[in-house]
Amino acid sequence: MRAGGHCEPAPALPGELCCLKTNLRAKQWAEKYPELGTNSLPTEPYISEEHFALERERVFRRSWLNVGRVEEIPQAGDYFVRDIAISSASVLVIRGTDGIVRGFHNVCSHRSNRLVADERGSCRGALFCRFHNWAYSDRGDLVRVPDEENFYGLDKRDHGLTPVDTDIWQGFIFVHLDPDPAETLRDYLGGAADRLDGCPFHEMKLLQAYRVEERANWKVALDAQNELYHLPYQHRWTLGDTFAKNDTGNCRFKEVILYNYHSFWSVDYRSFQDLTPLKIALFVRGENDGAFRLPNMTGDMDHYLLFPNSIISLFEVGRWTGCITYTLWPVAIDRTIWEIRMHFSAPPTRRERLQQEYFKCLLRDTLQEDTAAHESVHAGIASRVRTHLILQDNELPIRHFHKVLGDYAGYGGRA
Repeated sequence: MRAGGHCEPAPALPGELCCLKTNLRAKQWAEKYPELGTNSLPTEPYISEEHFALERERVFRRSWLNVGRVEEIPQAGDYFVRDIAISSASVLVIRGTDGIVRGFHNVCSHRSNRLVADERGSCRGALFCRFHNWAYSDRGDLVRVPDEENFYGLDKRDHGLTPVDTDIWQGFIFVHLDPDPAETLRDYLGGAADRLDGCPFHEMKLLQAYRVEERANWKVALDAQNELYHLPYQHRWTLGDTFAKNDTGNCRFKEVILYNYHSFWSVDYRSFQDLTPLKIALFVRGENDGAFRLPNMTGDMDHYLLFPNSIISLFEVGRWTGCITYTLWPVAIDRTIWEIRMHFSAPPTRRERLQQEYFKCLLRDTLQEDTAAHESVHAGIASRVRTHLILQDNELPIRHFHKVLGDYAGYGGRA
């Protein structure tokens, strides 16, 4: 039943969790969510400039967008700049002397010069425009205008930086480019936020970040990060033997929960008897002797897609935990910036620190395989040989994303 903005089954009892762990039967998710149907997806939205324009106006300018974390700007005056190319926007996010994190359009009020040129930094007293040296406080107020007496009726109080709606959830900073958002951030995140309440993201430190420019549509990349079907094949030498499989050697979700905009799925690791000695040493969980643990985990890896373009993936390895975030930023119909960040909890021992370095390298190799696949898939779609994409049951989260996207953009998500 759909209630409170999401579809979710009753919580499983302890005895039921064992059943979930081994429940890998076929075609169960379309049965759970029959309203999504089983039709193929049209390829036109991936390569159509008209569709891309609709996504610009109706999705990226009307959705809450995850632009960073509060740890990036810990002190008063610290800032970072987020360029959102699809919306021709540059957003300045800054922590004021009052401790409040605010967002502004990175545009000087005088002649619309780009105010801050660097990607991040710290404001010492004021932000100065390099064109005519207008100065703004860390709260966005216009505080100084050179040769002010030569202007006509200029009141500095009326010409501060143009604000962008900004809010924080679990340490993640979100902005909304519409001057009057239809929903608060919490209402927008709905059941996905409810499910992640209490997750100690602030205790996981950034260990590695990548920024990759791909020759592919942003939806191609997002689709590939929203299913498990490809793991035993594309990643056979990296992650292919890490996750639970059925008797035919295919990975299956442990659970899938769809929300109004967002989605959640989980998966378990394989039994340690199936792993190599190295992976047993590196990945099999130890006893819970006070090591860091994530609350409310359904599987060994829990995966959240926050519409439109952000992914949070939580996992436990050995006696430490991690969070990988993916953000897909459209630049053009066939160009995407893929940002990857790896956050890990403090390792209890040197052994766990080694695990984290190994995991980081393993994921780097996996991501390289993904990038090559994204570009290959986009090239195939752009050839227009096929007009539709065929999806199986374990690709249902992709179907849900395109249904939400089609409804949001107004072009429909199914054939």
